[in-house]
Amino acid sequence: MVILEIEDLSAGYENGFVIHGLSLSLAPGDFVALLGRNGSGKSTFIKAVQGLLHNVQGSVKIDGVNLFRLGRKEIARRIAYVPQLFEPVFEFTAEEIVGMGRYARQARFGALSRADADAVEQAMALTEVLPLRNKRMAHLSGGERQRIFIARALAQDTPVLLLDEPSLHLDINYQAEIYGLLRSLRKNQGKTILAAEHNINLAASGADRLFFLKNGTIQTSGKPADTITAETIHDIFDADVDIRANARTGLPEISLAEGKGHLRSLNQE
Repeated sequence: MVILEIEDLSAGYENGFVIHGLSLSLAPGDFVALLGRNGSGKSTFIKAVQGLLHNVQGSVKIDGVNLFRLGRKEIARRIAYVPQLFEPVFEFTAEEIVGMGRYARQARFGALSRADADAVEQAMALTEVLPLRNKRMAHLSGGERQRIFIARALAQDTPVLLLDEPSLHLDINYQAEIYGLLRSLRKNQGKTILAAEHNINLAASGADRLFFLKNGTIQTSGKPADTITAETIHDIFDADVDIRANARTGLPEISLAEGKGHLRSLNQE
């Protein structure tokens, strides 16, 4: 069974396409990560899949329905989006932010119903941010904000989650927490997860499959054990790395090869 099917997708902006002819499919409960250097098309892909770009060719279907023929509310009932962290412009509280996830379930100009309030409560409990409910977003740490945005996505009650660089700007503790939460959502709620990610080791720890992008095309894809190789990392990131097995999980991890440069390539968005 396929829940999200993307075929021959090309997308970009006014000056042309950034991604070219990308195809992949996700079954319910899949966790897929997109990896690549800055400018490779990861964020463009995430935006295109949810219909946020106008310059698009190809097909995106969710549960067999053509996503490009759906309105914004209809899309929001099927796909929830967790953006890159940003500095809050308005002084919303954490609970108000999570409540925004119920927009697609409300009547026009409707206030939060009892069902909406219950969904917000459950999402905040699951992401362990209930103690923050009355705090302003500007007063929270990056990791706390990211959990709140994931809670907002959960409040939407969709089968599919799209995340754009969920570990960006987070310290190592919060990175581990966020990926632990995503693994839990996949295991316990059956969420289908598609994440653009810059941290190869984190992606390997959470995702079933990795798709490496270069110049807007898929260069290689497969399980972490099959795709995280010194040759692949050199081709995609122009970096020389050592590969080792994680002592706990046995999954591949990378480290910069001694005496080699290009460290910045591994940490780009």
